[in-house]
Amino acid sequence: MVDYINSHLFEALSLEKIAEHFFISASQANRIFKKSIGSSIWEYVIIKRLMAAKDMIENGEGARTASEKCGFSDYSSFYRAYRKKYGTSPKKQANAVQF
Repeated sequence: MVDYINSHLFEALSLEKIAEHFFISASQANRIFKKSIGSSIWEYVIIKRLMAAKDMIENGEGARTASEKCGFSDYSSFYRAYRKKYGTSPKKQANAVQF
């Protein structure tokens, strides 16, 4: 499942789509994934997307563009998740890297 998620990370993913790919129910997929990895499928997807967006921002990409490229359809949800994960806003992160 990890390989599938990583190779489709920036596409429109959903728990149902992932489970359907493996011919199991969404709850079973999440249960198996959580037992193996330690987080739910969706938590894993969000963390991987945030890490990719952070790398893009640190390499000069705009925060909104990075969020869109990393599969976030809504900038405000990206912003909230970014602040929760990294304790700073994407813009402050970009400014800190420039110095």
